Amino acid sequence: MSRLLHLSKVKVEKEPGNNKIKRARFEGFPDVVRMGVHGGVAEFFKLQPDQPLPSTLDYIVAAIGGCMTGTVAGALEARGISAAPDKLQVEAEGKIEEVEGKMILTQVSLRYRLKIPQGKRVSVEKALEHHDSFCAVSESIRRGIVVEWKGEIEEEPAGAYQATTPDPEFPVRSSKKNRVCGFQ
Repeated sequence: MSRLLHLSKVKVEKEPGNNKIKRARFEGFPDVVRMGVHGGVAEFFKLQPDQPLPSTLDYIVAAIGGCMTGTVAGALEARGISAAPDKLQVEAEGKIEEVEGKMILTQVSLRYRLKIPQGKRVSVEKALEHHDSFCAVSESIRRGIVVEWKGEIEEEPAGAYQATTPDPEFPVRSSKKNRVCGFQ
């Protein structure tokens, strides 16, 4: 049985005039997060971005890294061990691969660098052994997130609509796995 704790609301839009750049606004927060492409992601889409930006998949890697850092820091501090930046450093690395013609985040690896007081190794090893099950992001991904969508389509009167030119680099693709979809 589950209980709703929070409904996260984010408005996302494509940035006008910038191919593959999106802006996300999180409800209740004034800052805008910009997402784009760079490196191998840009190469996959055959793009050379004017302004390389972290991709949406990079944000997933950062979310996992941030959550896991918080859980391990909490476990350390509960044992009286400092999790200050000079004592706990975390590097998150996401492996983005082409699988069956699609770009997929296939693995996230974390590397913890810890400086601990002498005699606390056993306690720290125990904290590390169990901390990942308390990370909401990694647990959500492991369990599988249901992605739902619905479309609300409004036809504009003739002459009021300005069309954009379809981009041949991005054909419409569809996948039915783990999605609930529909139109209104």
